[in-house]
Amino acid sequence: MQEFYSITPTKVVFSKPKRDKLWELAQKRSSDIDLQAIKTICPALEHQIQKSLEQGNNIQSAVFSECVYAQTFANMLKLDLFVNCADNPNFIPSSVANLIQSYNLVPRYVYSTKDRRRMLIQAGGYGGVDSALITVIDLVIYTIEFKEPSARTSDPDLPKYGEDGKIVITQDFLERYPQFEAMLNEKKDLIFFDNIGHNVNDFSEDSINIAVSNNYSKKYADVICTEDINGYFVMMPVNQVQLWAELEGEIRPSGRNHYKVWTPVALRRLMLQYEPVINGDIVKLKKSKLEVRKERGGNGKISGYKITPLFFVYAKDCKDDDNYITFNIMDVQQLNPSIAGKVFFKKLKYEEVKSYYQKMYTRCQIWNKIMKKF
Repeated sequence: MQEFYSITPTKVVFSKPKRDKLWELAQKRSSDIDLQAIKTICPALEHQIQKSLEQGNNIQSAVFSECVYAQTFANMLKLDLFVNCADNPNFIPSSVANLIQSYNLVPRYVYSTKDRRRMLIQAGGYGGVDSALITVIDLVIYTIEFKEPSARTSDPDLPKYGEDGKIVITQDFLERYPQFEAMLNEKKDLIFFDNIGHNVNDFSEDSINIAVSNNYSKKYADVICTEDINGYFVMMPVNQVQLWAELEGEIRPSGRNHYKVWTPVALRRLMLQYEPVINGDIVKLKKSKLEVRKERGGNGKISGYKITPLFFVYAKDCKDDDNYITFNIMDVQQLNPSIAGKVFFKKLKYEEVKSYYQKMYTRCQIWNKIMKKF
């Protein structure tokens, strides 16, 4: 922290509006995106976009931010050597590789001094942080979590509920995600079928603070890096994020992950509102009564049809005669509920954060001098 705030304030290499525009172009596979120009400024981002184009996968907007933030931090620390670990897997010394593996990190990109004495390793891995700054000679490590100005701290699936729709809290889930125990205890009587179409956000301040702060402790993060309202790169300790961000808790009955239907009785009951024609497992519904799902990337192509916000069927699994869709009920997908802590750095200013921690450091120095006299 002391070193970070001794460096000249630095704006992120691509602003949030610029990243959003690039992300939109990448999702559309647009020829207007200048990959060579991006590579000159942020090679990790160029590689991620190139990989998404080659594999046909959509890239997450958060990945854009992670690459941009890592490059910005590397520029600040004068880590001028960039290495893609996929192309050069032996670049990282074995002692460093073993260290980051102990943090459940898988290296993706390295930003290093030319003598390899200091490295910023951009990483991934289940339950791990986004990056690690390592002094190679003595293996001193600082772990870093990169977060956009509005972001979820984590967003795991909740255990699947039964036909009654009542939330299920298992011991296994609490062992894996203990930071959410207080939030879940406040909603132990929640019934998802009573909350179709809207998220649950009315949690106590204490339970939300636990969900956010303990999330980072579990991931062994030392600091969070984000950008302020003017685009300047900012750092803060993970256990003090509540000083700088608005925090929210959220349960989404319709999370991002979906599976084969596990409450078939509830599905048939909820479909009755559409006056379906049902013949065994074959269902016929009027299209005008259903909302559509569209592919990501802004091309407007319909990917599926919503049968309430909890259930949907892919368009590819339907027969469509313009007025009705017909499908096998076994092809319907059910969205799994999820839980999250959320941070919003709506009013964050670099100078205010810097001033706060510089004053704190000065007070610590004075206190240490006093204690040495005794």
